[in-house]
Amino acid sequence: GLPARSARRLQLEGDLHRALDLGQFELHWQPKVALDTGRIECAEALVRWQHPERGLIHPTDFIRVTEENELIVRIGAWV
Repeated sequence: GLPARSARRLQLEGDLHRALDLGQFELHWQPKVALDTGRIECAEALVRWQHPERGLIHPTDFIRVTEENELIVRIGAWV
């Protein structure tokens, strides 16, 4: 129900703050390749969260929460 969702959300927010403070985020670089030449045109920085218990967490599982508070700004500054 709603109370359980709210509790999970608060836990996630707290975990994200700690993750940033403890340096648990990683950048993974994804090259963008031109199909006609096969040359790398640029690279996109992808943020991943290396959680100490849950392993590597994909951004779809946490970015939305960071966008709803100041964490996205702090993560952007880190990147």
